[in-house]
Amino acid sequence: MKDRLITTSLTALILCVSSGVLSLPLTLNQKLASEIYPSSNIQDAALGTSVFCDTCEWAVDKLQKMFESNVSEDLIAKAIIEFCELFKIEDEYICSTIVPEFKDEVLYIFAHTFLSPREICAQVLGSDCADSYDPFNQTWNLPIPPNKPPVKPVPSPQSGSPVNRILQLSDIHWDIQYTPGLTTECGEPLCCRPPNKKATNPEDAAGIWGDSHCDPPYKTIVNLMEHLNKTADQFDWVYVTGDLPAHNDWSQTRDDQIEVLVNMTTVIKTYLPGKQIYFSIGNHESAPVNSFPPPFITGKESISWLLNKSAEVWGEWLTDDAIKTLKKAGYYSVYVKPDLKVISLQTNFCNSGNWWLLINSTDPGDMLKWLIDELLESEKKGEKVHIIGHIPPGTQTCMEPWSTVYHHIIWRFESTVIGQFLGHVHEDTFSVFFADEENTTRPINVAYLSPSVTPVGGMNLGYRIYDIDGTYKGSTRATLDHSTYILNITDANLTNKPKWTLEYSAKDAYNMTSLLPVDWANLIETFIKEDSLFQKYYQ
Repeated sequence: MKDRLITTSLTALILCVSSGVLSLPLTLNQKLASEIYPSSNIQDAALGTSVFCDTCEWAVDKLQKMFESNVSEDLIAKAIIEFCELFKIEDEYICSTIVPEFKDEVLYIFAHTFLSPREICAQVLGSDCADSYDPFNQTWNLPIPPNKPPVKPVPSPQSGSPVNRILQLSDIHWDIQYTPGLTTECGEPLCCRPPNKKATNPEDAAGIWGDSHCDPPYKTIVNLMEHLNKTADQFDWVYVTGDLPAHNDWSQTRDDQIEVLVNMTTVIKTYLPGKQIYFSIGNHESAPVNSFPPPFITGKESISWLLNKSAEVWGEWLTDDAIKTLKKAGYYSVYVKPDLKVISLQTNFCNSGNWWLLINSTDPGDMLKWLIDELLESEKKGEKVHIIGHIPPGTQTCMEPWSTVYHHIIWRFESTVIGQFLGHVHEDTFSVFFADEENTTRPINVAYLSPSVTPVGGMNLGYRIYDIDGTYKGSTRATLDHSTYILNITDANLTNKPKWTLEYSAKDAYNMTSLLPVDWANLIETFIKEDSLFQKYYQ
């Protein structure tokens, strides 16, 4: 009976935590519901969210009692693996690897959080599970400096003014184990890699250059870099906005992630010699995925193993002060030009999948306070700032309280922050910031979300180059245009000749005269009125 209790409760808990990796079928809800409602009709238990909320709450409650009873962590993990296999949540291989991956983090966090079982489940399954205290959605504020300068119109640069160009690479997701010929229909979260079998149907075989069900092989990334090496005169510096490792979240180790970090940095540096390259940290950089403890977590659970190595391999492009803050918490600032500062944010401190924030989610690492100080300094000097990062604020995966404070900061420094460059969503899109603080719909800023290098999700592999107002006295540093380049993976596999081609430029595709926030806001209004233009954007 004790083993059965451990099995059902801890399996529900760990599978909740790893819900971004595994999909939980309704049949499991039914089976777990019968454990919680043994004398009830399952239909009367309102299958769906309510039953799973109750299941999760019951599981967490049992977990807390297990801590009190000093149940062995190894016994807990063993039981969870067996349960995962029994209910065919994933195949034997995934079950046996995903549980050890998350075990230490989950048990540590649940041993140190003060939340009730219902409140914990609300973090995983959504607010339908609890209306009470939710640390991921508690309002908090930071002092915003007063005396915001008057907002002045951004003038268009004179014809013939210098232009700088910036390359953005995002979400590379290199799969070290990608193997051509293996099946792309494996029933696992990521295919085209061992222990998947060779495809029996040629149409399901992983191509030599990649597949839309899989992360890209080294061969394809090198081909991209060879292409960029030949066209390096088309850009001046580089932003790499996170997620270098593949999506095999169930079988990654710290050593694996360091290997990818070092190799990808080396490849980019080798093919782009002499370029300034600025990285930000994605949610897949850690092991386990999304695991980014704030600086107050020390010892074996800290994230110093990743931050120290990042500072080592990126150090040639950073100052001593930048290296110091990177090692502290994963963020930094550096000047790319005398009048243009680049600020790389650690957006995993707003990541709703980062369970370390259950312990404390109020401005982790004091990063937003530091950001305010950096922007205030640049404002006083008349500088412009680019913000780079991985997870876009305001999206579902970025906590609302953090996003709200960040929005206040962008509003306050709208004349200083001239561009935001992010990734994570694997889509070619944008986000317009409005002056909510003024109760108006005045657009104040734009965040550019780059396409991904990985084709996972049925995307073309892509990258982007931005034209910005260049280096001269009085430059606005405003974004003037951007161009998106793609690789058609189907064509590459058929011809064995990958071709990176220009897909579109923003100004040409959308008939825009400039790329100021008001222009993007107007484009959204046009999308509402002209479905054909929206469909062009959507495709």
